[in-house]
Amino acid sequence: MGSSASGGNRARRTWARTASIGAVVLVAGLVPGTGTVIAVDEGVRPVRVDFGYRCALPGGTHPARVRVATALPRQVAAGRPVRPADVRVAVELPAEAVARLAATGATTAHGAVRLAGRVTQGTDSADLPWTQLTAPDRALPATGPHTVEGAGAVPAVTASSGGDLTFSAGPVTLDLLLRRADNTPTAPPGLSVTCEPETGQDLAIGRVAVLAVPGADERPPTVDEPPPGVDEPAPPGGQGGANPPGPARPPAAGEDPGRRAGPADECVELPPTTQDPVPSHGWIAGFANVLKLGSAMYIKDPGLMKVGMAKATQTYQCPRDDGLVFTMYSDATFSYGGKPQLPPVPSTFLTFGFMPTTATAELTLDAPMEIATGSYFSPDGQFSEVTKGTAKLWVRLRDVKVNGTPLDVGPACRTARPMDLSLTGRGWYDAEGRPHGYTVVTGGPLTGTASIPEFSGCGVTEDLDRLFTAALSGGGNHVKMTQGVLCSPGQPEFCPDPPKPKPER
Repeated sequence: MGSSASGGNRARRTWARTASIGAVVLVAGLVPGTGTVIAVDEGVRPVRVDFGYRCALPGGTHPARVRVATALPRQVAAGRPVRPADVRVAVELPAEAVARLAATGATTAHGAVRLAGRVTQGTDSADLPWTQLTAPDRALPATGPHTVEGAGAVPAVTASSGGDLTFSAGPVTLDLLLRRADNTPTAPPGLSVTCEPETGQDLAIGRVAVLAVPGADERPPTVDEPPPGVDEPAPPGGQGGANPPGPARPPAAGEDPGRRAGPADECVELPPTTQDPVPSHGWIAGFANVLKLGSAMYIKDPGLMKVGMAKATQTYQCPRDDGLVFTMYSDATFSYGGKPQLPPVPSTFLTFGFMPTTATAELTLDAPMEIATGSYFSPDGQFSEVTKGTAKLWVRLRDVKVNGTPLDVGPACRTARPMDLSLTGRGWYDAEGRPHGYTVVTGGPLTGTASIPEFSGCGVTEDLDRLFTAALSGGGNHVKMTQGVLCSPGQPEFCPDPPKPKPER
Protein backbone atom coordinates (compact mmCIF):
# COMPACT_ATOMS: atom_id res chain seq x y z
CA MET A 1 0.00 0.00 0.00
CA GLY A 2 1.17 3.52 -0.63
CA SER A 3 1.32 6.38 1.88
CA SER A 4 -0.59 9.65 1.73
CA ALA A 5 0.15 12.96 3.46
CA SER A 6 -2.60 14.81 5.28
CA GLY A 7 -2.78 18.61 5.67
CA GLY A 8 0.42 20.12 7.06
CA ASN A 9 -1.45 22.31 9.52
CA ARG A 10 -3.29 19.47 11.24
CA ALA A 11 -2.58 19.59 14.97
CA ARG A 12 -1.23 16.32 16.31
CA ARG A 13 -0.60 15.40 19.89
CA THR A 14 2.56 13.41 20.53
CA TRP A 15 2.71 10.79 23.28
CA ALA A 16 6.50 10.92 23.41
CA ARG A 17 7.21 14.56 24.12
CA THR A 18 5.30 17.64 25.14
CA ALA A 19 6.72 19.86 22.42
CA SER A 20 4.87 19.83 19.09
CA ILE A 21 6.85 19.15 15.94
CA GLY A 22 6.78 21.80 13.25
CA ALA A 23 8.71 22.56 10.09
CA VAL A 24 12.24 23.32 11.28
CA VAL A 25 15.37 24.02 9.27
CA LEU A 26 18.59 23.05 11.02
CA VAL A 27 21.89 24.18 9.56
CA ALA A 28 24.73 21.75 9.99
CA GLY A 29 27.26 24.51 9.30
CA LEU A 30 30.11 24.82 6.90
CA VAL A 31 31.51 21.40 6.19
CA PRO A 32 35.33 21.62 6.06
CA GLY A 33 36.67 21.56 2.54
CA THR A 34 33.29 21.94 0.81
CA GLY A 35 32.36 25.57 1.29
CA THR A 36 28.67 24.58 1.34
CA VAL A 37 25.85 24.62 3.87
CA ILE A 38 23.78 21.43 4.31
CA ALA A 39 20.14 22.12 5.24
CA VAL A 40 18.53 19.15 7.04
CA ASP A 41 15.28 18.30 8.80
CA GLU A 42 13.40 20.37 6.24
CA GLY A 43 10.04 19.87 7.88
CA VAL A 44 8.19 16.74 8.84
CA ARG A 45 5.43 15.01 6.95
CA PRO A 46 2.59 12.95 8.37
CA VAL A 47 2.46 9.37 7.14
CA ARG A 48 -0.52 7.01 7.19
CA VAL A 49 -0.49 3.56 5.58
CA ASP A 50 -2.79 0.55 5.70
CA PHE A 51 -1.85 -3.13 5.44
CA GLY A 52 -3.66 -6.45 5.31
CA TYR A 53 -2.97 -8.88 8.18
CA ARG A 54 -4.25 -12.14 9.62
CA CYS A 55 -4.64 -12.42 13.41
CA ALA A 56 -4.62 -15.68 15.37
CA LEU A 57 -7.29 -15.88 18.08
CA PRO A 58 -8.61 -18.89 20.00
CA GLY A 59 -10.57 -20.91 17.49
CA GLY A 60 -8.78 -19.79 14.33
CA THR A 61 -7.26 -16.91 12.35
CA HIS A 62 -9.14 -13.86 11.10
CA PRO A 63 -8.35 -11.15 8.52
CA ALA A 64 -7.57 -7.72 9.97
CA ARG A 65 -6.55 -4.24 8.81
CA VAL A 66 -3.50 -2.61 10.39
CA ARG A 67 -3.06 1.16 10.10
CA VAL A 68 0.27 2.80 10.95
CA ALA A 69 0.39 6.56 11.43
CA THR A 70 3.42 8.66 12.33
CA ALA A 71 5.40 11.78 11.36
CA LEU A 72 8.85 11.56 9.74
CA PRO A 73 11.38 14.23 8.75
CA ARG A 74 11.82 14.69 5.03
CA GLN A 75 15.61 14.56 5.29
CA VAL A 76 18.37 14.55 7.89
CA ALA A 77 22.15 14.72 7.93
CA ALA A 78 24.04 11.48 8.46
CA GLY A 79 24.72 10.90 12.14
CA ARG A 80 21.61 12.75 13.31
CA PRO A 81 18.98 10.52 15.04
CA VAL A 82 15.57 10.09 13.48
CA ARG A 83 12.74 9.54 15.96
CA PRO A 84 9.32 8.91 14.41
CA ALA A 85 6.78 11.13 16.19
CA ASP A 86 3.15 10.61 17.15
CA VAL A 87 3.34 6.88 16.43
CA ARG A 88 0.02 5.06 16.38
CA VAL A 89 -0.61 1.47 15.32
CA ALA A 90 -4.29 0.49 15.01
CA VAL A 91 -5.58 -3.04 14.41
CA GLU A 92 -9.17 -3.39 13.19
CA LEU A 93 -10.51 -6.81 14.15
CA PRO A 94 -13.51 -8.13 12.19
CA ALA A 95 -16.83 -8.96 13.83
CA GLU A 96 -15.99 -12.69 14.00
CA ALA A 97 -12.81 -11.97 15.99
CA VAL A 98 -14.67 -9.60 18.34
CA ALA A 99 -17.20 -12.36 18.99
CA ARG A 100 -14.32 -14.60 20.09
CA LEU A 101 -13.28 -11.99 22.64
CA ALA A 102 -16.85 -11.53 23.84
CA ALA A 103 -17.16 -15.29 24.29
CA THR A 104 -14.71 -15.02 27.22
CA GLY A 105 -17.22 -12.76 29.00
CA ALA A 106 -15.26 -9.62 28.20
CA THR A 107 -17.02 -6.31 27.66
CA THR A 108 -13.93 -4.07 27.57
CA ALA A 109 -10.34 -4.51 26.41
CA HIS A 110 -7.13 -2.55 26.75
CA GLY A 111 -3.41 -3.26 26.90
CA ALA A 112 -0.53 -2.80 24.46
CA VAL A 113 0.27 -3.03 20.74
CA ARG A 114 3.69 -4.28 19.63
CA LEU A 115 5.00 -3.91 16.07
CA ALA A 116 8.19 -5.76 15.13
CA GLY A 117 9.39 -3.97 11.99
CA ARG A 118 12.64 -3.36 10.10
CA VAL A 119 14.62 -0.29 9.14
CA THR A 120 16.83 -0.60 6.05
CA GLN A 121 19.38 1.47 4.19
CA GLY A 122 20.74 -0.11 1.04
CA THR A 123 21.78 -3.63 1.93
CA ASP A 124 21.95 -2.92 5.67
CA SER A 125 19.03 -3.38 8.06
CA ALA A 126 18.15 -3.52 11.76
CA ASP A 127 15.20 -4.56 13.90
CA LEU A 128 12.62 -1.86 14.57
CA PRO A 129 11.01 -2.66 17.96
CA TRP A 130 7.93 -0.46 18.32
CA THR A 131 6.82 -2.20 21.49
CA GLN A 132 5.85 0.55 23.94
CA LEU A 133 2.47 1.43 22.46
CA THR A 134 -0.41 1.53 24.92
CA ALA A 135 -4.04 0.93 23.93
CA PRO A 136 -6.59 2.65 26.23
CA ASP A 137 -9.64 0.90 27.66
CA ARG A 138 -12.47 0.61 25.13
CA ALA A 139 -15.81 -1.16 25.20
CA LEU A 140 -16.26 -4.10 22.85
CA PRO A 141 -19.18 -3.53 20.43
CA ALA A 142 -22.19 -5.81 20.58
CA THR A 143 -21.82 -6.38 16.84
CA GLY A 144 -19.39 -5.36 14.15
CA PRO A 145 -15.59 -4.77 14.09
CA HIS A 146 -13.46 -3.37 16.89
CA THR A 147 -10.25 -1.32 16.62
CA VAL A 148 -7.39 -1.59 19.11
CA GLU A 149 -5.08 1.40 18.74
CA GLY A 150 -1.74 1.75 20.54
CA ALA A 151 0.29 4.95 20.85
CA GLY A 152 3.58 5.84 22.49
CA ALA A 153 7.25 6.65 22.12
CA VAL A 154 9.53 4.58 19.88
CA PRO A 155 13.34 4.29 19.63
CA ALA A 156 15.36 6.66 17.48
CA VAL A 157 17.24 5.42 14.41
CA THR A 158 20.62 6.82 13.38
CA ALA A 159 22.19 6.40 9.93
CA SER A 160 25.90 7.21 9.62
CA SER A 161 25.97 7.25 5.83
CA GLY A 162 23.93 8.78 3.04
CA GLY A 163 21.00 7.08 1.35
CA ASP A 164 17.28 6.55 1.92
CA LEU A 165 16.29 5.16 5.32
CA THR A 166 13.18 2.96 4.96
CA PHE A 167 10.86 2.05 7.86
CA SER A 168 8.85 -1.13 7.25
CA ALA A 169 6.11 -2.99 9.15
CA GLY A 170 6.29 -6.58 10.38
CA PRO A 171 4.38 -8.85 12.76
CA VAL A 172 2.01 -7.10 15.19
CA THR A 173 1.03 -8.43 18.62
CA LEU A 174 -1.94 -7.31 20.72
CA ASP A 175 -1.49 -7.79 24.48
CA LEU A 176 -5.07 -7.46 25.68
CA LEU A 177 -6.39 -7.20 29.23
CA LEU A 178 -10.03 -8.26 29.27
CA ARG A 179 -12.67 -7.26 31.85
CA ARG A 180 -16.27 -8.27 32.44
CA ALA A 181 -19.13 -5.80 32.91
CA ASP A 182 -18.60 -5.86 36.70
CA ASN A 183 -14.91 -4.98 36.14
CA THR A 184 -13.66 -8.39 37.24
CA PRO A 185 -11.05 -10.05 35.01
CA THR A 186 -11.92 -12.83 32.61
CA ALA A 187 -10.23 -16.21 32.92
CA PRO A 188 -7.55 -15.81 31.82
CA PRO A 189 -7.52 -12.04 32.29
CA GLY A 190 -5.04 -11.57 29.46
CA LEU A 191 -4.93 -12.63 25.83
CA SER A 192 -2.04 -12.24 23.40
CA VAL A 193 -3.07 -12.01 19.73
CA THR A 194 -0.39 -12.41 17.04
CA CYS A 195 -1.01 -10.85 13.62
CA GLU A 196 1.09 -11.59 10.52
CA PRO A 197 1.06 -9.41 7.37
CA GLU A 198 -0.53 -10.83 4.24
CA THR A 199 2.01 -11.80 1.57
CA GLY A 200 2.55 -9.87 -1.63
CA GLN A 201 2.26 -6.29 -0.32
CA ASP A 202 4.71 -3.43 0.11
CA LEU A 203 5.26 -3.10 3.89
CA ALA A 204 7.07 0.25 3.72
CA ILE A 205 5.78 2.77 6.28
CA GLY A 206 7.87 5.70 5.09
CA ARG A 207 11.29 6.87 3.92
CA VAL A 208 13.71 9.54 5.12
CA ALA A 209 16.46 10.94 2.90
CA VAL A 210 19.81 10.84 4.71
CA LEU A 211 22.37 13.33 3.38
CA ALA A 212 25.98 12.21 3.40
CA VAL A 213 28.44 14.25 5.46
CA PRO A 214 32.01 14.20 4.09
CA GLY A 215 34.47 12.53 6.43
CA ALA A 216 31.81 10.72 8.48
CA ASP A 217 32.28 7.03 9.32
CA GLU A 218 29.95 4.85 7.29
CA ARG A 219 28.23 2.21 9.45
CA PRO A 220 24.91 0.35 9.22
CA PRO A 221 21.90 2.15 10.74
CA THR A 222 21.47 1.69 14.49
CA VAL A 223 18.35 1.66 16.67
CA ASP A 224 18.29 2.94 20.24
CA GLU A 225 18.40 0.14 22.79
CA PRO A 226 15.38 -0.02 25.14
CA PRO A 227 16.15 0.55 28.83
CA PRO A 228 17.49 -2.55 30.59
CA GLY A 229 14.94 -4.63 32.47
CA VAL A 230 15.13 -6.69 35.64
CA ASP A 231 16.40 -10.26 35.46
CA GLU A 232 13.62 -12.81 35.51
CA PRO A 233 13.46 -15.34 38.36
CA ALA A 234 12.76 -18.90 37.26
CA PRO A 235 9.13 -19.95 37.81
CA PRO A 236 8.27 -23.03 39.90
CA GLY A 237 9.17 -26.15 38.00
CA GLY A 238 11.97 -24.45 36.02
CA GLN A 239 11.98 -23.18 32.47
CA GLY A 240 11.80 -26.70 31.10
CA GLY A 241 8.99 -27.93 33.36
CA ALA A 242 5.31 -28.27 32.72
CA ASN A 243 4.55 -24.73 33.80
CA PRO A 244 5.12 -21.97 31.23
CA PRO A 245 7.56 -19.18 32.03
CA GLY A 246 6.53 -16.03 33.85
CA PRO A 247 6.86 -12.43 32.67
CA ALA A 248 9.86 -11.43 30.62
CA ARG A 249 11.10 -8.87 33.13
CA PRO A 250 9.02 -8.82 36.34
CA PRO A 251 9.99 -6.42 39.13
CA ALA A 252 12.72 -7.47 41.51
CA ALA A 253 11.91 -8.59 45.04
CA GLY A 254 10.80 -5.67 47.14
CA GLU A 255 10.03 -3.44 44.16
CA ASP A 256 6.63 -1.75 44.07
CA PRO A 257 4.99 -3.12 40.90
CA GLY A 258 3.03 0.08 40.30
CA ARG A 259 5.45 2.97 40.33
CA ARG A 260 8.55 2.84 38.10
CA ALA A 261 7.90 3.99 34.55
CA GLY A 262 10.03 4.19 31.44
CA PRO A 263 12.23 7.15 30.45
CA ALA A 264 10.79 10.29 32.05
CA ASP A 265 10.91 12.30 28.83
CA GLU A 266 9.02 9.68 26.84
CA CYS A 267 6.46 8.02 29.11
CA VAL A 268 3.48 9.47 30.88
CA GLU A 269 2.31 7.54 33.93
CA LEU A 270 -1.27 8.49 34.70
CA PRO A 271 -2.46 8.39 38.32
CA PRO A 272 -4.70 5.49 39.36
CA THR A 273 -8.39 5.84 38.53
CA THR A 274 -10.63 5.03 41.49
CA GLN A 275 -13.77 2.96 41.06
CA ASP A 276 -16.25 0.97 43.13
CA PRO A 277 -14.43 -2.09 44.52
CA VAL A 278 -15.76 -5.57 43.80
CA PRO A 279 -16.58 -7.28 47.14
CA SER A 280 -15.06 -10.75 47.45
CA HIS A 281 -14.09 -13.12 50.24
CA GLY A 282 -12.01 -16.23 50.84
CA TRP A 283 -9.77 -17.98 53.35
CA ILE A 284 -6.06 -17.73 54.18
CA ALA A 285 -3.72 -19.81 56.36
CA GLY A 286 0.00 -20.56 56.61
CA PHE A 287 3.23 -20.28 58.56
CA ALA A 288 5.20 -17.41 60.09
CA ASN A 289 8.75 -18.08 61.27
CA VAL A 290 10.17 -16.66 64.47
CA LEU A 291 13.83 -16.48 63.51
CA LYS A 292 15.22 -16.08 67.02
CA LEU A 293 13.48 -19.23 68.24
CA GLY A 294 14.21 -21.35 65.18
CA SER A 295 10.54 -22.27 64.95
CA ALA A 296 7.29 -21.12 63.37
CA MET A 297 3.75 -20.13 64.22
CA TYR A 298 1.34 -22.42 62.38
CA ILE A 299 -1.83 -20.57 61.37
CA LYS A 300 -3.68 -23.85 60.98
CA ASP A 301 -7.25 -22.55 61.19
CA PRO A 302 -7.84 -20.50 58.02
CA GLY A 303 -8.83 -16.91 58.58
CA LEU A 304 -11.63 -15.21 56.70
CA MET A 305 -10.32 -12.54 54.34
CA LYS A 306 -12.61 -9.90 52.85
CA VAL A 307 -11.26 -8.29 49.68
CA GLY A 308 -12.25 -5.03 48.01
CA MET A 309 -11.01 -5.97 44.55
CA ALA A 310 -10.10 -3.43 41.85
CA LYS A 311 -10.76 -0.30 43.92
CA ALA A 312 -8.44 1.52 41.50
CA THR A 313 -6.71 0.76 38.21
CA GLN A 314 -3.69 2.28 36.49
CA THR A 315 -2.51 2.02 32.91
CA TYR A 316 0.51 3.52 31.19
CA GLN A 317 0.67 5.61 28.04
CA CYS A 318 3.72 3.60 27.17
CA PRO A 319 4.30 0.25 28.85
CA ARG A 320 6.99 0.44 31.50
CA ASP A 321 10.48 -0.76 30.68
CA ASP A 322 9.99 -3.84 32.91
CA GLY A 323 7.04 -5.02 30.80
CA LEU A 324 4.25 -3.79 33.10
CA VAL A 325 1.19 -2.57 31.22
CA PHE A 326 -1.49 -2.47 33.91
CA THR A 327 -1.81 -2.28 37.73
CA MET A 328 -4.89 -3.16 39.75
CA TYR A 329 -5.16 -1.90 43.33
CA SER A 330 -7.23 -3.73 45.95
CA ASP A 331 -7.38 -3.99 49.73
CA ALA A 332 -8.22 -6.73 52.21
CA THR A 333 -9.07 -7.18 55.86
CA PHE A 334 -9.43 -10.19 58.16
CA SER A 335 -12.58 -11.06 60.08
CA TYR A 336 -12.72 -13.10 63.32
CA GLY A 337 -15.09 -12.53 66.19
CA GLY A 338 -16.06 -9.15 64.81
CA LYS A 339 -12.44 -7.97 64.76
CA PRO A 340 -9.97 -7.49 61.84
CA GLN A 341 -7.75 -10.36 62.92
CA LEU A 342 -6.79 -13.94 62.15
CA PRO A 343 -7.95 -16.78 64.41
CA PRO A 344 -5.79 -17.04 67.58
CA VAL A 345 -2.61 -19.03 66.98
CA PRO A 346 -1.47 -21.42 69.78
CA SER A 347 2.29 -21.99 69.53
CA THR A 348 5.02 -23.84 71.40
CA PHE A 349 8.66 -22.72 71.40
CA LEU A 350 11.92 -23.51 73.15
CA THR A 351 12.68 -20.08 74.59
CA PHE A 352 16.44 -19.38 74.61
CA GLY A 353 16.95 -22.90 73.24
CA PHE A 354 15.99 -24.90 76.32
CA MET A 355 12.82 -23.56 78.03
CA PRO A 356 9.51 -24.90 76.59
CA THR A 357 7.09 -22.01 76.31
CA THR A 358 3.52 -22.01 75.03
CA ALA A 359 1.53 -18.93 74.14
CA THR A 360 -1.42 -17.83 72.05
CA ALA A 361 -0.75 -15.06 69.56
CA GLU A 362 -3.41 -12.73 68.19
CA LEU A 363 -2.60 -11.03 64.87
CA THR A 364 -4.77 -7.95 64.29
CA LEU A 365 -4.63 -5.58 61.32
CA ASP A 366 -3.93 -1.95 62.12
CA ALA A 367 -5.51 -0.94 58.77
CA PRO A 368 -6.61 -2.85 55.66
CA MET A 369 -3.86 -4.62 53.72
CA GLU A 370 -2.97 -2.74 50.53
CA ILE A 371 -2.63 -4.92 47.43
CA ALA A 372 -1.08 -3.99 44.06
CA THR A 373 -1.28 -6.46 41.18
CA GLY A 374 0.93 -5.80 38.16
CA SER A 375 0.07 -7.42 34.82
CA TYR A 376 2.86 -8.29 32.39
CA PHE A 377 3.24 -9.63 28.87
CA SER A 378 6.39 -11.43 27.82
CA PRO A 379 7.71 -11.35 24.22
CA ASP A 380 6.16 -14.78 23.54
CA GLY A 381 2.74 -13.52 24.61
CA GLN A 382 2.68 -15.07 28.08
CA PHE A 383 0.36 -13.24 30.51
CA SER A 384 1.68 -13.01 34.05
CA GLU A 385 0.76 -11.31 37.33
CA VAL A 386 2.88 -10.15 40.25
CA THR A 387 0.95 -9.20 43.39
CA LYS A 388 2.40 -7.43 46.40
CA GLY A 389 0.49 -7.02 49.65
CA THR A 390 1.67 -4.83 52.52
CA ALA A 391 0.13 -4.64 55.97
CA LYS A 392 0.73 -3.64 59.58
CA LEU A 393 -0.39 -6.06 62.29
CA TRP A 394 -0.41 -5.88 66.06
CA VAL A 395 0.92 -9.02 67.79
CA ARG A 396 -0.65 -9.71 71.18
CA LEU A 397 0.41 -12.57 73.48
CA ARG A 398 -1.84 -14.30 76.02
CA ASP A 399 -2.20 -17.63 77.84
CA VAL A 400 1.57 -17.86 78.29
CA LYS A 401 3.04 -20.88 80.09
CA VAL A 402 6.73 -21.47 80.78
CA ASN A 403 7.67 -25.07 81.48
CA GLY A 404 3.98 -25.74 82.13
CA THR A 405 3.63 -22.93 84.68
CA PRO A 406 1.28 -20.02 83.81
CA LEU A 407 3.01 -16.68 83.39
CA ASP A 408 0.72 -13.71 84.00
CA VAL A 409 1.53 -11.32 81.18
CA GLY A 410 -1.56 -9.18 81.67
CA PRO A 411 -4.25 -8.14 79.16
CA ALA A 412 -2.10 -5.74 77.11
CA CYS A 413 1.07 -7.67 76.27
CA ARG A 414 1.69 -6.79 72.63
CA THR A 415 4.18 -5.21 70.27
CA ALA A 416 4.92 -1.55 70.94
CA ARG A 417 3.92 -0.75 67.37
CA PRO A 418 2.42 -2.72 64.47
CA MET A 419 4.53 -5.39 62.77
CA ASP A 420 5.43 -4.72 59.11
CA LEU A 421 4.38 -7.55 56.81
CA SER A 422 5.14 -7.81 53.09
CA LEU A 423 3.85 -10.66 50.91
CA THR A 424 4.42 -11.35 47.21
CA GLY A 425 2.60 -13.76 44.91
CA ARG A 426 3.58 -14.60 41.32
CA GLY A 427 1.36 -16.33 38.81
CA TRP A 428 0.60 -16.76 35.13
CA TYR A 429 -2.03 -18.22 32.80
CA ASP A 430 -1.32 -20.88 30.22
CA ALA A 431 -2.77 -21.08 26.71
CA GLU A 432 -5.85 -22.90 28.02
CA GLY A 433 -6.59 -20.15 30.53
CA ARG A 434 -5.54 -22.23 33.55
CA PRO A 435 -3.88 -20.29 36.40
CA HIS A 436 -0.50 -21.28 37.81
CA GLY A 437 1.04 -19.93 40.98
CA TYR A 438 -0.79 -17.05 42.67
CA THR A 439 -3.51 -14.75 41.38
CA VAL A 440 -5.78 -12.58 43.51
CA VAL A 441 -8.93 -14.30 42.24
CA THR A 442 -7.79 -17.94 42.30
CA GLY A 443 -5.41 -17.73 45.26
CA GLY A 444 -2.18 -19.63 45.79
CA PRO A 445 1.05 -19.20 47.77
CA LEU A 446 2.25 -15.83 49.07
CA THR A 447 5.72 -15.44 50.53
CA GLY A 448 7.50 -12.60 52.27
CA THR A 449 9.04 -11.36 55.47
CA ALA A 450 7.92 -9.78 58.73
CA SER A 451 9.77 -7.66 61.26
CA ILE A 452 8.59 -8.13 64.87
CA PRO A 453 8.94 -4.93 66.94
CA GLU A 454 9.81 -4.77 70.62
CA PHE A 455 7.09 -5.65 73.16
CA SER A 456 5.30 -3.38 75.60
CA GLY A 457 2.74 -3.79 78.42
CA CYS A 458 3.82 -7.32 79.31
CA GLY A 459 3.68 -8.43 82.97
CA VAL A 460 1.56 -7.70 86.04
CA THR A 461 3.80 -8.10 89.03
CA GLU A 462 7.00 -7.66 87.04
CA ASP A 463 8.07 -6.04 83.78
CA LEU A 464 8.42 -8.76 81.14
CA ASP A 465 8.87 -6.48 78.13
CA ARG A 466 12.60 -7.11 77.83
CA LEU A 467 12.13 -10.86 78.13
CA PHE A 468 9.75 -11.09 75.19
CA THR A 469 11.68 -8.52 73.17
CA ALA A 470 14.89 -10.53 73.59
CA ALA A 471 13.15 -13.80 72.72
CA LEU A 472 10.96 -12.73 69.79
CA SER A 473 11.70 -9.29 68.32
CA GLY A 474 13.71 -8.79 65.14
CA GLY A 475 13.58 -8.90 61.36
CA GLY A 476 14.05 -11.60 58.70
CA ASN A 477 11.07 -13.71 59.77
CA HIS A 478 9.97 -15.68 56.71
CA VAL A 479 6.23 -15.90 56.08
CA LYS A 480 4.42 -18.27 53.71
CA MET A 481 0.65 -17.93 53.49
CA THR A 482 -1.73 -19.82 51.22
CA GLN A 483 -4.84 -18.03 50.00
CA GLY A 484 -7.83 -19.97 48.76
CA VAL A 485 -9.95 -19.13 45.72
CA LEU A 486 -12.22 -16.11 46.23
CA CYS A 487 -15.96 -15.96 46.10
CA SER A 488 -16.47 -13.10 43.65
CA PRO A 489 -18.79 -12.15 40.78
CA GLY A 490 -16.24 -13.71 38.43
CA GLN A 491 -16.17 -17.00 40.42
CA PRO A 492 -19.85 -17.69 41.29
CA GLU A 493 -19.23 -21.43 41.56
CA PHE A 494 -17.28 -20.75 44.80
CA CYS A 495 -20.06 -18.77 46.46
CA PRO A 496 -21.12 -18.32 49.16
CA ASP A 497 -18.64 -20.72 50.84
CA PRO A 498 -15.24 -20.78 49.06
CA PRO A 499 -12.96 -23.72 49.88
CA LYS A 500 -10.44 -23.46 52.71
CA PRO A 501 -6.80 -23.85 51.58
CA LYS A 502 -4.28 -26.35 52.86
CA PRO A 503 -1.19 -24.36 53.94
CA GLU A 504 2.00 -25.05 51.99
CA ARG A 505 5.19 -25.54 53.96
